[in-house]
Amino acid sequence: MADQFYLQDSRSYVGDNLTFWAKDGQGYVTDLDKAEVFTAEQATSHRDTDVPWPKTYIDARSHIGVDHQYLRLEDAAEQLVSGCPCVLQVVGEWNGNDMVFARKVIGRTADFSQAAQVSKEQAEALGNDPAEITLWPAAYVEQKTRRVVRRDRLAIKEALRGTGIKLAKPKKPREMMFNCHGCGRFISDRQRFHHDCLNCGADNRP
Repeated sequence: MADQFYLQDSRSYVGDNLTFWAKDGQGYVTDLDKAEVFTAEQATSHRDTDVPWPKTYIDARSHIGVDHQYLRLEDAAEQLVSGCPCVLQVVGEWNGNDMVFARKVIGRTADFSQAAQVSKEQAEALGNDPAEITLWPAAYVEQKTRRVVRRDRLAIKEALRGTGIKLAKPKKPREMMFNCHGCGRFISDRQRFHHDCLNCGADNRP
């Protein structure tokens, strides 16, 4: 529906993945299926740091990520049987909490749907170094997937076109002011480091 929005907390990311308001106000999540869905009115009545994204726009650009925190090799071991499809995790590479896999054609990816799948025997025949590649049964990993979205796939102006929503310009933070300890006049934080008080010559550096 056109009047459905996710609300991003723009102050932080997990790797390249956006974080959104979770359902029932339970913090923030990268998992789109656990994110709260707002109306346009609800999505535009929050803080300046909260960014409304049309749900259809985000859903169309999401991919399948795998948070390594929910996987255990000892749990997966019993599924590593002859002929089972496997994926190859690249050891030591992450996108936030997300695993990185050998890709179907060439290269590496944090999108599970783009990960190469080979049989257990094919993977073992490759002679991969355990220090570089970890073998996982694909069915086990697939159970731990979630939908996430990367910031480099998004453009807020494009997303909000036609919605009538205009983002508030972030307020410029006010510069901290201090009283000169010599004469009491106001000086800025920047000024007290750049030069002595222009009125009485006092050094106001901490």
